Amino acid sequence: MDETRRETVLCHLKEAGVIAILRGQNPSRMIQRGLTLAEMGCSALEVTLDSPQALEIVKALRQQLPPTVMVGVGTLLDVGLVKSCVEAGAEFALSPTHPAEMIEHCHATDILAVPGVSNTQELEQAIAADACIAKLFPATEWTHEQLTSVSLPWMPVGGVDEKSVWQWLDAGAWCVGMGSNLCGSDLSDEEGESITWTESEEQTARDIFMELQRRRSDA
Repeated sequence: MDETRRETVLCHLKEAGVIAILRGQNPSRMIQRGLTLAEMGCSALEVTLDSPQALEIVKALRQQLPPTVMVGVGTLLDVGLVKSCVEAGAEFALSPTHPAEMIEHCHATDILAVPGVSNTQELEQAIAADACIAKLFPATEWTHEQLTSVSLPWMPVGGVDEKSVWQWLDAGAWCVGMGSNLCGSDLSDEEGESITWTESEEQTARDIFMELQRRRSDA
């Protein structure tokens, strides 16, 4: 992945503000939820690789969404999957950890690596490995004060909700990853179950993207 391409993906993530993390057991509902979130204004979607048919979901979203909506993968633990992720259409890959050679494998195959770090020592290791951005995971284990002198772009993930998302962005987060607090609590229902996105959860998602748009307009 050349430097220009890395900068393009990074800038897109920053402009997106929030990455919607799709994790669940219901592939068809995950695809539809991704499309709905994109209609609301989401421009960065992540499909976790621990979800069944994850790469098929990535492929379906990539085929049905415009290039202005970026699609990536999450929970990358096996760097041997990187090539398959790229072939499915993924443009970035998040991991809860920093698997050996993740950054090298990803950047060699034109996908942005976002290794996970749980403390400042791991963050320093990611910087030394030429990471372009790091995932702070879980976000609940980090404080804003720990990050005041960090120059590497960082994104908090894990436990971020409709209140803390703004606290993190105001504290300097490059972007923020949100799972069920944004995407709904129904994605883990098995195929065929009739439970749907609750009205309050859907409204929360709409409110978040409306606020992101307002912030962009005010910038």
